[in-house]
Amino acid sequence: MSNEAYLQISYFVAAGAGVVAAVVTALVLRRANREATEAPTAAAWAGRLLRRGLPVWLILAALLGFMSISYFDCQHDTYNKVVGDRGHLVRVTEAQSSAMAHYLAYALLGYGLVLMIFLWARARSIAGKPRFSPSPRRRRLV
Repeated sequence: MSNEAYLQISYFVAAGAGVVAAVVTALVLRRANREATEAPTAAAWAGRLLRRGLPVWLILAALLGFMSISYFDCQHDTYNKVVGDRGHLVRVTEAQSSAMAHYLAYALLGYGLVLMIFLWARARSIAGKPRFSPSPRRRRLV
């Protein structure tokens, strides 16, 4: 297989693998995500947005991780130099896979943070507590 064919195949296979990993992650988390975001509260639209946004969020994260790695560097500044070095192509493909995994992990952490805030707000609204209540110990200086 020529280096140019390897470049084309590895490029699309790596991108496809990242998207498949994001979709599988969303499918694995689908049930838990649905149970966490379904609620008969005033913020039902936010739960639907979170449920429907998870797969899109993860796919975008994988693609951003994939696109964050460039084939060009100081030693490979032209297309012919990039295609001429098979070791460089392998290293870049590995770096793209690693970046996609990192971006997926960061996207899951960010989604978890948003979900935590959503669940906290929902718990406070179900408990009937006001969203922001002043402390009773606070004195006014007039």
